[in-house]
Parts: sequence; structure tokens; C-alpha cells
Amino acid sequence: MPPKLDQTAKKATRLSLSQSGQKKPFNKEPSRRQVKIAKPAVDDNNGVQFNESIRPDDQLKLTEEELDEAISNVLQVIEPPELTARVSYSYKDGTFVPYKNILPFITLIDLKSTLIHKTTENFTENDNETALEEIKEESDHNKEDLVIDSDENVDGRTQEEVEEGESEGEGDFPNEEGDQGEGGEEIDEEKTSKPKATSDSDEEAPVIVQQESTTNINSSANKRNVPKKLMNQFNFFERCALTEEIILRDKEVQTTPPTKNDFCTYATQWIIYDAYNEDFLKQQDEKEKEKRDKIAVHASKKSASKKKKNDITEDQTEKNMLITAKFLERIINLNTMDAIAQDFRYYEDPSDQFRGRDGTILPLWTMTYDKADNLHVTDISWSPDYFDMFAVTLGTPEGHLPLTDSPDVGYVCLWSLKNPSYPEYINQTHCGAMCLDFHRNHGFLLAVGFHDGHLAVYNVSLPTKEAQYMTDAVNTKHMACVRQVVWVKDLPDGELNFYSISEDGTVCNWLLMQSEMSKTIIVTLVLDIEPQITLGGISETLIGRGTTIAFHPENSGIYLVGTNEGYIFKCNTEWSSFFMQKFKAHEMSVYRIDYNKYDPNIYLSCSGDCTVKVWEDKSDIPLLIFDLLWSVSDVLWSPFSSTVFGVITEDCDVVFYDLDADKYKNICCQPIQPENQYQLTKLAFNWRMPVIVVGSSKSTIVALKMSPNLRLIMKPPKKGKHYTTQMLELEKLHKALDSTREPDTLVVPADDDTTDS
Repeated sequence: MPPKLDQTAKKATRLSLSQSGQKKPFNKEPSRRQVKIAKPAVDDNNGVQFNESIRPDDQLKLTEEELDEAISNVLQVIEPPELTARVSYSYKDGTFVPYKNILPFITLIDLKSTLIHKTTENFTENDNETALEEIKEESDHNKEDLVIDSDENVDGRTQEEVEEGESEGEGDFPNEEGDQGEGGEEIDEEKTSKPKATSDSDEEAPVIVQQESTTNINSSANKRNVPKKLMNQFNFFERCALTEEIILRDKEVQTTPPTKNDFCTYATQWIIYDAYNEDFLKQQDEKEKEKRDKIAVHASKKSASKKKKNDITEDQTEKNMLITAKFLERIINLNTMDAIAQDFRYYEDPSDQFRGRDGTILPLWTMTYDKADNLHVTDISWSPDYFDMFAVTLGTPEGHLPLTDSPDVGYVCLWSLKNPSYPEYINQTHCGAMCLDFHRNHGFLLAVGFHDGHLAVYNVSLPTKEAQYMTDAVNTKHMACVRQVVWVKDLPDGELNFYSISEDGTVCNWLLMQSEMSKTIIVTLVLDIEPQITLGGISETLIGRGTTIAFHPENSGIYLVGTNEGYIFKCNTEWSSFFMQKFKAHEMSVYRIDYNKYDPNIYLSCSGDCTVKVWEDKSDIPLLIFDLLWSVSDVLWSPFSSTVFGVITEDCDVVFYDLDADKYKNICCQPIQPENQYQLTKLAFNWRMPVIVVGSSKSTIVALKMSPNLRLIMKPPKKGKHYTTQMLELEKLHKALDSTREPDTLVVPADDDTTDS
């Protein structure tokens, strides 16, 4: 037997004898002989690093018996005395029962794990056993039988061999932690030559191996001691953290091909040469312009910096002087016209109680702008924010243009009843201003239509007189005179918009963008009448010339349009080529259409044929017709009573009708201007005070106050069922019109004299 293998067998025999002779307790610590200090050393033969035992100089020298003495350390747990009288309440039985938990602890959580952490640096006894089992399987695979002897064969070994092994290996016995001494390979062989017995007995049986099998075991153990890279035992994924895999799909869309145009030209040398010369000249001109602009800007900065200080002081002083002058002017006017101001607020005509249902109008102020005395008042609109302020447009209406070379100018003026001597705001326009309207939510915005088809939006709160929005191109303006503009409800995204009607036969919607107005043609007023116009063999339909527009009070998508030919169109903003209703209303031009303030199904219309007609929605037959013998300029429903409306005629008369009092006779007819000098053009009711303003020629506006009989309001009864004023006024209107409506079906009364044949 080789000496190295003999020494290994001796050490294994000594270890087995020590283990069979005395069983180590669970908490037994290593003996003093096993406690060593090792330092790394290098083998001269193979150059492998191993551990060499080193004894310090001051270490005590102990005998063999002292070295073999085992030092034990026992840990004891003292359990508390058991509580025998503990009880718990049973909800099932409804009584207290003895507590059955005998153990002195309470299990909070019991979790079984299947993860085992393994390390290769520190080998334990369990690692030894698993290594030996793997080696045994390898030896069986190589068809090498292992001979396992019992404990009795090991005990039969001579004591001399054991003593020789102890003498030879004294100081070289490895500890339980697997320290490496001088014979690092021998220690590994000892670990591999100590397999467990397969029996269940507590005694550990050593294993005796043949020479060939021993060499195989040693070689396999050496291979096993090489550090093996283990897989990550904790690399796992929680199922709840996993997401669904996204499936990619291809989607194809076929679009319409872009339009293609054929272009043919010649590319010769002289054409290319001329093109390059033109481009070069353009570049030179642009460079010269840039230089000029830079010089001009640089020069203007120097001059502007000097003028800024003077301009600021001058502007501020001018503003202060204007405010002071307006304040003084208003005080002087109130003092000189104090009697009229008192009548405006407090006077009520006492003679109405002796006239029955007739009434009168009281003239208050007459306002005139002297610089525009040759112009007509073309439109009037009260401010929605201030009840004593209104705006007027001054221009020359169609058919009244002078046969001279004088320019067609116009004005936009704001008048206040507190200062009737001079307008609060004056803005001269490039041509005659024909119509205007205040925005209901933003009272400082004023939309204006002009005689040449242009439109503009002014901000009267700014000191500048320039328009905030203006149509400046031929494609964006109307082709004829604009007759009326109306602000409508804002769009859902907050954009402002208004509608306009023109004599070119189109109704347009204007949307206020950030820096421009966007035009949308809503409908074109086509007249289906004969004969049609034929131009060059092509027949064209007649287009109605729009004069007025009125939107439904409850449904902003429905509106009525009057034309110069006497037709009334009922349209919808969502339909551009279809009319909800179209009928011949008058024989001449329709000047105004107005909805009733209490019932939107009733509306008025006036015309140059001297008639005023009351219409009901969805009907082309008028309910009432009033002949005034003079051309009617304007008509409006009164905001105070559902049955009262006012009319103005060209002979300077202001006429009031009350359908509840008399359907065929007026209750007030009063001239306000000389017939041979003036011509009444527009009428407007104040929405708060019982005041009307009437515009006429020579830029004159007259303010009048209505007597109590012209503004009677139904009052709810103090006793009985409660009715609102709206309900009472609506019932009064329907009662007045019921007698004029035709019944749906005519019932023929039965003849009593007839007998059955």
C-alpha cells in the first residue's frame, strides 16, 4: 500500500474509533487540541497554497489528557409555569370553555418554503454526505463495486495501527470547519472516505474501500472541491407582476392618390441664363432693402427715445383735460336741462286716466351731430351694459346717394342721455355705415356693416379709433351693401361670431379668429320665379336682395330673412341649400322682421307697401294686416306688453297699436318732426326705461317717453292661484289673436227642417 494512502486509512480509522467510542452532544464545542491558528503557506513541489499550523510562543503547554478534555456549553430554557385556569369564550356554545393551547407559544405565521440556500465556501457534514452520494453514483456508473464493511470489521483493526496514525498525524488533524494543513490533499481524502451508513442506527459505520475504488473516490473528490458556479436560486418572477404580451398587428390604409398636373416647358441655355439673372437681381434688391431698413430703424430709435418722454407727458395731460372737459360739460347740461331730466325719471302723464286705452308720447331730447347733418340715421342699438347709452350709424341709404362727386362717408356715434349735446364716441368710417349691433355679453364690442360690403368690429372702450377686425379683401367681403348684422351665441369653444345679411343675396357667418375674421356663406336666397335671366345662352336663377334678418329667441339655429322683392325665407343654420319655408309676404321691400318678446311663434313684418302684418309660425297667411297709408320704415314689439307694438312712417308719425284694446285702430298716432323737412328711418325701444329713440334724416335722433297706457303690464292677483307676469301676458296675447285664427275644421250645423227620405 502506498504510504500516502496508508496514512489516510489510519486517520480515517482513528476518526471512526473516536466517534464510536463517545457520542458528541448537540451543543458540544471543539476540544483544545482542535483549536489552531493557521497561516497560508506555499508548497515547494506544486506551488499550491495551503495552511500551516503555527503555535504562538506564549501558548500554554497542555498534556494529552487536558487536550482531549471536552469543554461543553449547555444552554437551558426555563419555561414559565403553565396557566391551568385559563378559559376562552366559545361563540358557538355561548359559554366559557377551558383554554386548550398547551404550548407556551402562539404561532403567528407558518410558512413552508421550498428554497434552499447553498454555499460552496464552507462545507458542512451534510455537504460531505451529498458529495459522497454523488461519488457513489459515479462509481456505480463505471461498474465498480464498492465493498462496505460493518462496524465490527473496523473494530477488529489493531490498536497499534491507530497509535501509529495518531503519532504520525499529531498536530495535523483537521478541525470540523475544514481547515487545510500541510496535507491539504489528505484532508480532502478524509472527507471523501467517510460516507454514512445506510442503516437507521445512531452508530456511524466507516467505509473500507479497495485500492482501485479508493483512487477513483479521491480523484472524484478532488474534482468536487473545485468551486462550481451555481445558478441563481432566487431568480423568479411573481405571477401578479407579469403583464399581457402586446400583440403587434399590421394595418394598412389606402388613401386617395394626390392630384397630378402635367407641365411642359423648354429648358434651353438662354432660358436658364435669364432665370439666374432674374434671381440674382432679386437677391440684390432684397439686400439693399434690408440695409435701408436697418438704417431707418437705427435712426428712428434715437429720435423715438427723445420723443417718448414728451409724448407720455402730453398724452397724460390731454387725457386729464378731456376727462375734466367732459365732466364739466355733463354738469352744465344737467343744470340747463334739469326739467327734462326730471320728466325722464318721474313724470307720468295724468291725462291717460281720462282717455280710456289711448296714450301719448312725451318728447325729451333732440340730438344732432352737426358735422353729418346731410346723412341719415341708418341703425340704432341700445347698449346692454348701460341703459342710458345707445349707438347709431350715419350714412346714405340706397336710393339717396347724391349725384355729386362728394365722397361717401359715414360715422359711428355713441350717445348718452346724460349728455345729449355731443356724442360720447365718434368714429369716422371710410364709407357709409349702414347697420350695427352690440354684443350681449361683451358690451364694448360693436359690429358694423358698411355700404360697400365691408364689415368691421370696434372696441369702443379703447382710445384708438381703429377697427379690431376688418374685412380687407374682395373675397371676404360682401358684394353689395350690408343691411343688418346680428350677434349670436358664442361657440362651445368660446369663439365670438355674428351673422350678416346683404343685398347680394347671401347670409354669412363671421367667426372672430385671433387676427382675422373667417367668412362662411350660410345660404343664398334663390327666387323661383319666371322669367329667368339668360346670359350668353346660359339661364341663371334670380337672387333675392336681402334686407333684414331675425333669429328665433329660443332656437338660435332658426332665422327669418326678408328680401327686397317682398319674400320671407325661414332658414336653418345647418342647411345651406334648403329653406324650411318661403312665401310672398309683401308687394314691396321688407324693411323689418321682429319676434314677439313673450311668444316666439308670433312675429311682425313691415314693408314699403304701407302695411304691417302679424304672422304665426309655420303659416303663410297673416293673422292681422294694418294699412297705414304711408310707407312704413320700421316696426318693433314693445318689451313691456305682449300686445303693443310701435310703428314709424315716412310722414314722421309714430304710431302705437294694442291688440288687446283694438285690433283695427291705433291707440297713439303722434308726429314728432316736420313732414317736409325730415324722414323717419329707425326705431328702438329701451330695454329698461319706458323710452324710445327715433332716428331720422339730417342725423337727428329724438328721445320720447311713453305714457302709462302704452306700457300696461298685467299684474298677478293678490288672492287665488298665483300666476307670473309672463303667463298673464302670454294668455292676453293668445286671447287677442284667437278670434283672428281660422278653425282647423268647419262644422256645418244640422238643419232641423230636413227629414230623412
